[in-house]
Amino acid sequence: MNWLIAKNDFIRNKVINLSLLLFMMFSAGLAVLSVIMAVQTFTSISELYKMAQPPHFMQMHKGKINQDKIDEFMLDYEGITCWQTVTMIDVYGESLTVVGKEDTYNLSDCRLDIGLVKQNETKDLLLNSKHEKVTLHKGEMGIPVLLSERYGMEIGDRVMLTSHDVTKEFVIKEFILDSMMNSTMVSSTRILLSDEDFDELSDQVGENEYLIEAYFTHSKEASNFQTAYENAGLPQNGQAVTYTIIFMLSALTDISTVFVLLLVSILLIFVSFICVKFTIMAALEEEISEIGTMKAIGLTFADIRDLYLNKYRALAMAGVIGGYILALLISGVFTKHISATFGNMRISALALILSLVAGCLVFLLISYYCKKILKKIKKVTVVDALVRGKGFDKDSGGIKDGLYKSKKISVNWLMGIREVFYKFKSWIIVFAVVSIAVLMILVPLNLLNTFEAPEFITYMGSSLENILIEVDNGEKLENSYGNVKQVLENDDAIENYYEYRRVRVQTFDAENKLMNLNIDCGINAGNELQYLSGKTPKDGNEIAISYLNANETGKEAGDTIVLYFNDKKQEFVISGIYQDVTSGGYTAKSKYNFSGLNAEKYTFSVNLKDRAEVEKKATEWSKILGAGVTVDPMEDFINQTLGGVVKQLRTMVFAIVIIGACLAMLITVLFLKLRLAKDLSEIAVLKAVGFSEHDIKQQYTIKIGCVSIAGILAGIILTDVLGERIVNVALSIAGLGIKKVELITNPVIEYVMCPLLLLGLILLITRIVVRTIKKYNIISIH
Repeated sequence: MNWLIAKNDFIRNKVINLSLLLFMMFSAGLAVLSVIMAVQTFTSISELYKMAQPPHFMQMHKGKINQDKIDEFMLDYEGITCWQTVTMIDVYGESLTVVGKEDTYNLSDCRLDIGLVKQNETKDLLLNSKHEKVTLHKGEMGIPVLLSERYGMEIGDRVMLTSHDVTKEFVIKEFILDSMMNSTMVSSTRILLSDEDFDELSDQVGENEYLIEAYFTHSKEASNFQTAYENAGLPQNGQAVTYTIIFMLSALTDISTVFVLLLVSILLIFVSFICVKFTIMAALEEEISEIGTMKAIGLTFADIRDLYLNKYRALAMAGVIGGYILALLISGVFTKHISATFGNMRISALALILSLVAGCLVFLLISYYCKKILKKIKKVTVVDALVRGKGFDKDSGGIKDGLYKSKKISVNWLMGIREVFYKFKSWIIVFAVVSIAVLMILVPLNLLNTFEAPEFITYMGSSLENILIEVDNGEKLENSYGNVKQVLENDDAIENYYEYRRVRVQTFDAENKLMNLNIDCGINAGNELQYLSGKTPKDGNEIAISYLNANETGKEAGDTIVLYFNDKKQEFVISGIYQDVTSGGYTAKSKYNFSGLNAEKYTFSVNLKDRAEVEKKATEWSKILGAGVTVDPMEDFINQTLGGVVKQLRTMVFAIVIIGACLAMLITVLFLKLRLAKDLSEIAVLKAVGFSEHDIKQQYTIKIGCVSIAGILAGIILTDVLGERIVNVALSIAGLGIKKVELITNPVIEYVMCPLLLLGLILLITRIVVRTIKKYNIISIH
């Protein structure tokens, strides 16, 4: 009997039940998909790292090295298990020309430092997509996935290397996975050559750079090792990174996608409860007399409840199974970046199990909620159901007609607005769902807009200027610095520029262990950055430190910190704590000049008189300054650094906008079905007293429109109030050096396009649904 009743209901209410099934399927599917992505991200990276074995600590160095001194230090350091020094030949993008099937181009616009390497023996291996060690023959080349994705390279394309009067041709044989340099935020990438080609080119092209790599019993020992290494005076003309930073930068793009998916799935699950409530209440309202009859003939509450509960359990089960299958089918689209970056892995058993648990959890939550709603049947009496016909809505409070005001406002507008005003509780579901849909769309949209905005550079340890110039450390550091100064001083197109010199000093961390502190000093140092507390350092003994350094030292704004340099110690006041994602997030800023200390790096930020000349000037200066100096328009610098994250987010935002719009329309359909079922007698009476079908349709359109506008406004306010908090919680957990982001909004999209799109779709679907009132008349009440 249960099956027959459920089957007949499915046939009778196809639209409502199909809508509910689809909604359950999407909410469960997104929950499953977010779990699959999260697990796949971390298991894929772990599997890649297991085979590739990236170092726990890596120091890049340009210039000569004393390998015996390095070996001696490594031997004496307790806890170290293995070390190696990898030679890399640095070449510049303009030296590499790719000859493809349809196009020929060079890599001059690539801001990543490109290094040619040969395969290592056992550690820090470069792998193929199957996690196999890549072995090349003479004339073959392995291109990192990072470059192949950006330029659209294909296997078989030819690469011409031209440098120092040497020209050599290679064929792309393999796209390689680099466990260390697989993110645009790392700033370097490696191209693999055969041992024979590498030895032939060594000392003939480019400039040698060394990767000094160390391994420990536990990767956590890398931080203490870094301080000891730097204090030992060993080679350090370059970036130093630890295992934790490597892992986080590798996972950043996919973590951001997981965060957005998880946020949307939680909101959808919440809305699915509302959707279930609509459907159940619509069914109960339509069948109130049948419920009264079943009670009258002696059926218990549990029997009646189970007739409905079994149907919704079956729907929930079908929805979750469908969502699980759908998530598995489309997971390849969402995990494409993971597969490309970390290797073609099948979905792991752990991902399947945990995603199944997530699906079961969604089913149990929906079942529990259905059971809770159906308790309303218990309160319905036979008299309420069969005589009054109002078993669930016993609100007898009327609405003041206010028709005397109809001289100023039309009757339809007056009736519509006053019902929403006086009985807003009856319409609060649409209000809540529209608000959630707006929140669901705008938070990811604002996050994307923030990553794309030029102002995001202030979260990357730099002020917002037109052009960024970086002088690479190495033996020619000071010469290159002088060349940059000369070019900037003699160019009339420049409005102003600021220079920064990076120096290294020492201090003590929160556990009273000696640590190194990298400080960018200059007259503009610390200006325009995003401060969590305090302010920009002024002249004198003031310093601003990054958020991660504040955690490391246990210091706050206003505290004093003792710095050791030039064989002396000096006390500084911490003026503020700022946010930075560069250099692993461990930086500091000061206007104090630290005279006598050697520079680790020089950076210039330049403003032009004519901003339209930015691209042209950057290209011109790049050619003049040559190798060892990177010149980027600030927007290009941000786009290349965050390119992977932005591309993934843009795809997600597009999908979320569609989901949010469909969500708002679906809830409108379900709600109106419920509302029209409840208002059957009222509509029939209105028709009987002379209101036309057009009048009644207009009234419902006005009611839905007013509630939707209120919901959209509430959603925008929620986005402005909660959006940043949601994003900031995720950033704090990630530990990337950013704790608090001020989301940058696009007013046209947030306040005009998004509201108009949602409102237009909701009103369109409302006009379609209210057509059913033509069937309602005074006779149909009986």
